[in-house]
Amino acid sequence: MGIDRNNKLEEYINKVCLLIKNKDVHSDIKLELTDHLESIKEEAMNSKLSEDEAIDKAIAHMGDAEVVGKQLNKAHRAKLDLKTLIPVLSISLFGLLIMYFIQTNSVVAEARNLKVFQQSLVYYLIGTVLMLGLYIFDYRELLKYSKHIYIGTIIIIISTILFGVRINGISYLNIGFAKINFTEISPFFLVIAFAGIFESWSWRTSFKFVLGIVIMFIPLMLISTSSLSTAFICIVLCLTIMITSKAKLKHIIISIAAVTIVPYLYIMIEPYRSKRLFTFLNPYSDPQGSGWLYIQLRKTLSSAGFLGNGFNLNPKTIPEVHTDFIFTYIVYSFGWLAAIITIIFIAFFIIRMMNTAKSTRYSYGKLLVIGFTAAFTTQFILSITTNLGFSPLFGITMPFMSFGGSHIITDMMSVGLILSIYRRKNLGPVLPEESLA
Repeated sequence: MGIDRNNKLEEYINKVCLLIKNKDVHSDIKLELTDHLESIKEEAMNSKLSEDEAIDKAIAHMGDAEVVGKQLNKAHRAKLDLKTLIPVLSISLFGLLIMYFIQTNSVVAEARNLKVFQQSLVYYLIGTVLMLGLYIFDYRELLKYSKHIYIGTIIIIISTILFGVRINGISYLNIGFAKINFTEISPFFLVIAFAGIFESWSWRTSFKFVLGIVIMFIPLMLISTSSLSTAFICIVLCLTIMITSKAKLKHIIISIAAVTIVPYLYIMIEPYRSKRLFTFLNPYSDPQGSGWLYIQLRKTLSSAGFLGNGFNLNPKTIPEVHTDFIFTYIVYSFGWLAAIITIIFIAFFIIRMMNTAKSTRYSYGKLLVIGFTAAFTTQFILSITTNLGFSPLFGITMPFMSFGGSHIITDMMSVGLILSIYRRKNLGPVLPEESLA
């Protein structure tokens, strides 16, 4: 008889859940309904009712399963965060439009042969599909793979350094049909790995602190051998993760002191390039002409009006304008007004990510969003300040806008995970199946 009685409660709960389309909330709702029904049942039994009568009273008190199910379905409907999606799509479409003008006006040498517009269109379509797929995917399932993602990222970075194809001094991962700048997109994977590893990390013990620093320092050291800009992004990312996962102030200060070895490592590996880092302060000071590009940037930006000069930028003015200097092209061609609007959309996107992090209940989801926020913010700032001549030429792309398949796709995938987190912002960790029975 006990089994039949339990089945009666389970049958009611299952009928309710069948009407709730958002399956992500089923586990929480089952637990909540079970708790309410058991509480009412116990109260009824304490008032001398039989167990069968108590169960019937509990179900009657909760209400008709169909009515309750429809109400809960309306309350827990999966939401697409348009306040995140709209600025991302706006920036991306503008980037695609820029690729069209760059190609049709031959702003970059061999732009027509490269077909930067057609390739970008393919990258954006693939990225959009993956973004929507990750929005549907339950991000919480990634937690158990955090260590695997970390180890895999380290292995791929090492393989890229040792066996990659060198193009313009940068090591690319050669996978046969494509060459991927894995170093550039490694922060995406490190965010996922670090969020899972440090989600419940205790920085208070000396062993855990040292181990945490080692875990963060290994990829940082490897990345710094290939890209100082990506290393800087990773430094900001690591410090942000430490602060969010409640590391002590003294630990953060020690970590900051420890990462100062990165620029020294870069100087040892690239002595000539490191000397040129501060040429932007006085571009005319180097007789060898290392400040030429800074001078070109200043001339190009100073000639741009509020509404721009059109799309006739000379290909010899600034090299690689479709990748590292896309913001300069925006200012020159579309004017400072378009540049300001672009920055506003970027700021709105960053603020929205911060709001999503604040409203996310699960600490793992919170760490993920904060990690992506740190990575995107640092990349945007570095890209814009470099284009304006306010910082060294790091050689960094603008998220969602610059030409390049690997970074466009991973940028869109990052947004997909952020949308997935927003969709499930009120949910805690995934519960074991046996606890849902």
